[in-house]
Order: sequence, then C-alpha cells, then structure tokens
Amino acid sequence: MRYLYIFLIALVFISCNIVTEPPPPERENPIDPKSPVFQPPKAEIIDGPSNNSIVTEHTVTFKWRGNQADSLMLFSYKLDNQNWSNWSNVKEATFTYLDEGKHTFMVKAKYINNIEQEEPAKVDFTVDAVKGPALMFRPRKVEITAGQYFDVEILVEEATNFAGLKTVITYDNLFDVEYVQIYKDSVSLLLKNGGNIIDFVAIDKTNRKIEINVAVAGGNPADVNGTGRIGRIRFKVLSGSGETKTISFDSANSIMRDSENRTVEIKELVQGIVVVR
Repeated sequence: MRYLYIFLIALVFISCNIVTEPPPPERENPIDPKSPVFQPPKAEIIDGPSNNSIVTEHTVTFKWRGNQADSLMLFSYKLDNQNWSNWSNVKEATFTYLDEGKHTFMVKAKYINNIEQEEPAKVDFTVDAVKGPALMFRPRKVEITAGQYFDVEILVEEATNFAGLKTVITYDNLFDVEYVQIYKDSVSLLLKNGGNIIDFVAIDKTNRKIEINVAVAGGNPADVNGTGRIGRIRFKVLSGSGETKTISFDSANSIMRDSENRTVEIKELVQGIVVVR
C-alpha cells in the first residue's frame, strides 16, 4: 500500500508539470516590426534596362520581385511624372511609344499590413530609338478622353544642315484642330543661330490635313544642326472610347531643305499615337 501511495503522488506531480508547462512560442512573423526576424519591405528590379543605359527601342519592360512571399506583398510603380499605379501583386510593366530622351522608372513594395518601402527601387535610362534626320511628335503617345484637348509638338530629330521644312500632317475624324503654333522665339530649333522665322500654315478640316511651311532667314550660320522643336498643334477629341488613332506626317509631302534649298534626307517620319479612353 505504501508503494501505491508513492506512485500516485509521483503521477500527480508529473501531471501538474505537464499542465503548467508554458505553451511553445508563436511562429515568428517576418512582416511584424516587433518580430526579431522582421525585414522592411523591398522591391528589387530583376529585368529591364539597366541603370544609365541607352535603349534603342521605344518599348521597355520591367520585372521585379519582393523580399517575402507573394501572399504578403503588394507593389506600386510609375514612369517619369506619371501617377503611382494602384497597389497590386503585379510584378511586370511594359511601356510603349516612349519619347526620345531620359526616363526614370520606380517601383516600391508594401506588406499587407501597410508597412511601405521607404525608398523605391529606381532605374534611369535613355531612349534613342529614332535615327535622324527625322520628324516626330512629342509626346509620341497621348492617352485622353472624349471632350478633352491635347497638344503635340512637332519635333525635328538629329537634323543636319537644316533651314526649312514643308510637311502635311493628317489626323483622324475623331479629332478637331484648335490651332497650330509655329515657334518664333528661342524655343525653335530653326532659330538656334539667330535669324527670323518665315512660315505658312493651312488647316483643311474637311480633309483633315494641316500643311506647314516654315524656314529661317538670316541665321549665322544659315543652317542648323541638332534636335529641337518647330511648333505645336492643339487638338480636341470629339468622340470615341476604347479606340487608338494616329497623327501622321504624309511621306509624299514632307521635305526638309538646307539654306541652299537642297533636299535634306528624312530617314524617319514617326507617327503619333492617340489612345481615346
């Protein structure tokens, strides 16, 4: 009986120890800032133009990843001065019809508990997709809604021995021309070496054509080289939704000339893209 009593006491003691033993610690949470294994959210760009690179196409694609499981992370991105995209689990973005020149892409991450990356991942790159001499519009791509106005500038790209231009621009019947402005100050590439602008503009709304004749007189030297603006056109979107239209230079009626009235070869006529949302 004495041994049975000792056995029962030992059994009670063991049972008490089992009941009072503290529970195991919870699994550590990598997105909880109070956790010892917490890491700030981070987006890493893993594909696309490298920093300070030159891109010879107008289309670029960036891909990125986060530093935690996809189910724990959201991302937002932007190009240049655009608004940040909505937060989502998207990890890839493509941009088309980029303007010539410098661009900056940024992407940032946040956890599902709204802890956000402090400094976005960033890539600076330069687009050099058009080989001049060329005529093009800037911006190269416009996104707009019906009833709104938009401007496009007429740009001469990489001109050599340039003193004058004749071109006919055609546009879609979704648009109406508000006005055409030929630059007559230091903004104009043609006035790079001084002188005066001589211009003639005719707008044919029936056939949706704009004829532009512009030249410089009295510059020193008479011809100019380089890239720059000639003027701008303001359009109004009359109608349309979900359509993509173009503004184009008529190849049969686009001529660049030097100060001796000799033809300067135009290597590219780059159309403008208008997306009506």
